[in-house]
Order: sequence, then structure tokens, then C-alpha cells
Amino acid sequence: MEISQKIVDYAIWYYLKYYPSPRKLFIKLKQKFWPLSEKWKIYWGISDEEINYIIEEKLKNIIQEEDVIESKIRSYKNKGKSKMYIRQKLYERQEQKELIEELLETNFEDWELENLKKEYNKIQWKYERQKVIEKLIRKGFRYDDILQIIN
Repeated sequence: MEISQKIVDYAIWYYLKYYPSPRKLFIKLKQKFWPLSEKWKIYWGISDEEINYIIEEKLKNIIQEEDVIESKIRSYKNKGKSKMYIRQKLYERQEQKELIEELLETNFEDWELENLKKEYNKIQWKYERQKVIEKLIRKGFRYDDILQIIN
């Protein structure tokens, strides 16, 4: 397949700068080299098949999707975010749902309840019981787990 090296270089640069999901990288390349865009006039644009070829063949050694997702999970965990919050953020990034679920299960065995206890201890004295429950639900904790910790 004959693809301009400038397009491949841009794809590599964009991936290494922002670490998007393959789906988001596809969308970005499509926007950047869309027919009638300035870049299209210079490089003659690219088709969907060519974008898939760039992602699957040219970037296959660079894209480490599992490592990026795991890094994001670790980062959110260190900030004290709930499993539900992390799942939502990763879905927004348009990552692979099966991979997200697999990595969340391996990373969140007992951590979720410990994090809930920590959050509960921070706010329990500030508010009445119902307000504490509402605040913890808004932070993404499950209602059943909250009741288990409170009682």
C-alpha cells in the first residue's frame, strides 16, 4: 500500500503525544486528512482501509493498548477514584470494553472496599447519614457496598 511517510509520521507523533485508543486515532487521522482539507490537498488524503493499515501494520510495535489502559487505571486508583468512575472514563476514551473489564477485575479485587472505607471516614463526621450515602454514590461507589460499610 502506497501511503505518504508524512501521514505515517503524523500518526506516530499523535499517538506518542496523546496515547489515544486505536478508535480515536482512526477518527483523528480521518479528520486530519479528510477530502477537501488542507492536508488532503498536499498528501491526497487516505481511505479507511489505509488508516486501518497504518494502525494495524505501521504502528503495531508502538501501540501498547493494554499498557496504556493499565497505566490509566493505576493513575485513577492513586487518585482514589472508584471502579465505576474509572470504567466510565475508559469507555469515554473508546477503549476495548473486553480489555477494560479484564484489567479492572485484576486490579480491583479488595481495593474497592478499602477505598470506600477511606472516603467514608473522610466525610462521615461532616454530614448526616443520608448525605454521606448520596456523596459516596456520586463518587461512583455501589449502594450495597456503602450500606455494608456504614452498618
